[in-house]
Amino acid sequence: MAAQSLRDTIKEKIATALKENLKMDEREFTNPWSTQDKASVLQESRCFSDAPIDAPKCLNLLTRIIYLIQQGEKFTAQELTNLFFGVTKLFQAQCTRLRRMVYLVIKELEPSDQEVFICMSCLIKDMNSKNDCFRANSIRVLSRVLDPAMAAQIDRYLKTAIVDKNPFVSSSALVCGMTLHATVPDVVKRWVNEIQETVNSEHSMVQFHALALLYELKKGDRLALHKVVTSMARNSLKSPMAECLLIRYATQTLMSERDAQVEKTLMSYLDSCLRHKSEMVTYEAARAFCQLAAVDTDGASGHTVLGYDMTHATTILQIFLTSPKPVVRFGAIRTLNMLAQTRPQTASRCNCDMEPLLSDQNRNTATLALTTLLKTGHESNVERLVKQISSFMSDITEVFKVEVVRAVKGLCLLYPGKYKVLMSFLSSNLREDGTAEIKKDLVDALILIISQVPAAREVGLLHLCEFIEDCEYPNLCTRILGFLGEEVPSTSHPAKYIRFIYNRLILENALVRAAAVDALSKIAMKCANLRKDVLILLQFGANDNDDEVRDRINLY
Repeated sequence: MAAQSLRDTIKEKIATALKENLKMDEREFTNPWSTQDKASVLQESRCFSDAPIDAPKCLNLLTRIIYLIQQGEKFTAQELTNLFFGVTKLFQAQCTRLRRMVYLVIKELEPSDQEVFICMSCLIKDMNSKNDCFRANSIRVLSRVLDPAMAAQIDRYLKTAIVDKNPFVSSSALVCGMTLHATVPDVVKRWVNEIQETVNSEHSMVQFHALALLYELKKGDRLALHKVVTSMARNSLKSPMAECLLIRYATQTLMSERDAQVEKTLMSYLDSCLRHKSEMVTYEAARAFCQLAAVDTDGASGHTVLGYDMTHATTILQIFLTSPKPVVRFGAIRTLNMLAQTRPQTASRCNCDMEPLLSDQNRNTATLALTTLLKTGHESNVERLVKQISSFMSDITEVFKVEVVRAVKGLCLLYPGKYKVLMSFLSSNLREDGTAEIKKDLVDALILIISQVPAAREVGLLHLCEFIEDCEYPNLCTRILGFLGEEVPSTSHPAKYIRFIYNRLILENALVRAAAVDALSKIAMKCANLRKDVLILLQFGANDNDDEVRDRINLY
């Protein structure tokens, strides 16, 4: 009975705790730091000089300083100097948490060259400390605040830190090298032997940073870089992150160099990475194959990349499309979307697994699936796909809207018989609210379709005429008017378009009015039966307020 009672009590407490958590989730979030102001922080900074130092109070104040800096609060040069000198006094405290905040604030304050020397001795002392946390963090701070002229003085300490047994210290020294390479590359180049030694480290982060720094040192020398990449490719790395980095370097090398021996070594390496036990490495290798497929024109008609079969790469991406992890699904569909731009037939193998992603909770994933299917799909699926596009166009970002428009444009050129459905979709989006970029892409798509698909001409021209009736972008309006001037005379009933063009002559600004005059004049020159009517319309604009408009009317 006692055990049952205890279980019931525990269940009741868990249920109460869950209810409280649900109530907390429903509450509106309030930022605990929103009331901070610069004046109070500067006033309270006097506590840095207290003896003994109150670590919790100083920690709180340092956090507030970082918050204000991150929020864009502007401090004067004198205020920053006073804060910096106050913070340096906290090096006396031995509290590890406080010391870490001191390092962070010094980096954020970005002291001048004249001020840095105040804390240099403390940082160098910490760099030789027995406390690994102090050593690693002081090295990271030094890389940000060090005067390049003083780099040679601490060169010996940094070389030792690179091969340190503690991975945090070693990794910090390598990151320091990446930062210093931008200002004192000659000093960092002297560490090559130590860096090459740490590339074989057992610690994944150390190996990752060592490879990144080695690449920075060698990237200026093409032959040396190829030698490093090919030698690394022959030896398996223990860190999945370093492996991903090496795959990227190998891909860059293959895209820039077509040496047969290098190509063979690196393509064999990429192929072997497709069978790696780490998910991120296999994805990166599959992505590399897709990137290389875009530049390999020799195998464009088949399923090979630089002589290697890429079926395994697309199979991996197809498996990732069904992953329970949203980020994996997104990465896979984005890579297939990139592949579909150059090799739609290869990407179409995955269509059956792309279709379920149309209902994915992540709108970006669903949009990429849709645009990929538009590039690889069959003519029979066009209507269904367009219906699904229309359902969530309002929920996606402008970048993806542009991607959808371009995919629809390509589909219309591929299947001219479906122009009515696709042009209807484009014109309906023209009437919706949107940025200048998306409107420009929509207009470009309609103009291209009208030019390439003769059957779509009259329908497309009417869509453009409807758009300029309520167009808020003068540059787009003038472009459409210029296009109408060229295309309208060759239609079966040119007269029905004149009303739309004339409305621009009486309702728009000077730039658009001038373009309308040009369009009407071109129609009159090519359509003799409309010439008299157009001249009457132009006469109404002869007294226009703008000189350019009047001059064009008088010229014609």
